[in-house]
Formats: sequence, structure tokens, C-alpha cells
Amino acid sequence: MERAMDFDAGANLHPEDPVTTEQFVTMVIRSSKGHIEPTHASWSSGDMDYALHEGIIEDYDLTNRSKPIERRSAARIVHEALLTAFGEKDEEEWSAAEHLRDLYSCRTCVMHIAQMVVKGIMPGRAPDLFDAAGALTHAEAAAIVVRMLDREQRIPPTKGRGFQRTPLSPDEARELMVKEPAAMLIDVRTNEDYQTGHIQQSICIPLQAISNNPFSVCVRKDTPLILYCRKGYKSAAAAQALIDAGYSRVYTIPGIEQYPYLLL
Repeated sequence: MERAMDFDAGANLHPEDPVTTEQFVTMVIRSSKGHIEPTHASWSSGDMDYALHEGIIEDYDLTNRSKPIERRSAARIVHEALLTAFGEKDEEEWSAAEHLRDLYSCRTCVMHIAQMVVKGIMPGRAPDLFDAAGALTHAEAAAIVVRMLDREQRIPPTKGRGFQRTPLSPDEARELMVKEPAAMLIDVRTNEDYQTGHIQQSICIPLQAISNNPFSVCVRKDTPLILYCRKGYKSAAAAQALIDAGYSRVYTIPGIEQYPYLLL
């Protein structure tokens, strides 16, 4: 009861104080009561234990439970809560977040940050900066939880330009590569990720390299370029960079976590 009173009444807390990981998770889980049904663990098992059991948090969060939470971790937790507990689908069009300078500062946080921005739950701290490693105050955390629960309170950004790549199914991509041997299948993940498993016939050109110099991919701008990554976020951004550079035949296929490819 004492913890519940601290949370509900905000005892000894000030709006501008940094919020810890455990405090933020408590806010997310307890505010969600009445909106979601626990699948296995009971609410009384503890908010952190419940969130871990449901896949809303990770072991990393348990280890850092007493430390001020970073905005990228908060984005991940809220995103996972929406997907896991509320069944809210991701926004397919997320180009409005593409301009953020630190969107790819954490390669595992891209999808979480992008979705929180385009859904209007966690706006950037500046027009071109999310501030992924920044801390959250109690006041900011409370506002995030409110927008998580109430769509009418969200502040989505003005529409992005819209990604212009052409999506292909894996079968369509194979047919294109058979028909046009010059077509390139490009893995835009990091070299380290590529080495852990990649699609046959693919080459690795990381998103960062494409962003820095899209003209290095190939000389002919009418070459079919088929891009993929892990979940489709990096491939969409890489495709747009190539289109902006004048390449006319840019395609994307589902990421390796979106389709059961046989990886090498």
C-alpha cells in the first residue's frame, strides 16, 4: 500500500525530479489497470516482475531499476506495452521521424523511437533531435503515460513526405533478380549484424554508409536495388536516401524478423 500511495499521491516527488526506471515502469503498469488483462502473472507479483514476464521490459531494465531512465528506454517500454498489452499496431508511415539526427544513435531503439514520435506520444526535444539518452522528469513521464492511454491527448507531428520506395514480396524480389542479373540485394544493417546471418546473394552496405554517400552503392542509377534490414526501418530510410540521390529503381523487402528467410 505504501508504494501505491507514493505513486498515486506523488509523495516526496517533484515534477522536475528525474524518474527512475522502476518508477516509470510502475506508472505504465498501474495506469494500465482496467485497460489490459494480465495473461499469467498477477498484479500483486510486483510491477517490475509483471512487466518482465509480459515482455514489456528487459533484464537491462531490472539491472538499472534505480537509475534515471533514458528517453530511449522509456520509448521502448511504452512501445512494447502498446504492442503487447494493448494490441495497438505500429504506424506504417513513419517518415515524419526520419529527420531526427539521433534516430539511429541506438540501433535497437530505432523502431521504438520512430513509433513514439509519429504516434505523438513522445515528441522530440528539439525540431531535429529526440534526445535518446536524455533523462525524463516525473512531469514528462506522467504526460507520456497519459498519451499512451488516451489517443486524443497525443500530438502527432505534421505528416512526413512519405517514403517513395516500392515494397516487394520475397518471391517478387527473387523473380526480379532472376530476370535482371544486375539487380543488387543489399543488407543495410551493420557489418556485425550481417555476419550473424544474412540472405543469400546479399551484400552489406550499412545505412550509415548509404546516408553518407549514396552514390557509392553503384554507378548506374537505373540498377534495381533491393534493400532489407531487421524490421524494415533502416531499409526504408536507406531507400529514401537513394531515391533522393536520383536512383530510380529502389525496392524494399520484409526484414529478417518479418519473414522466415534461410539465412547464411
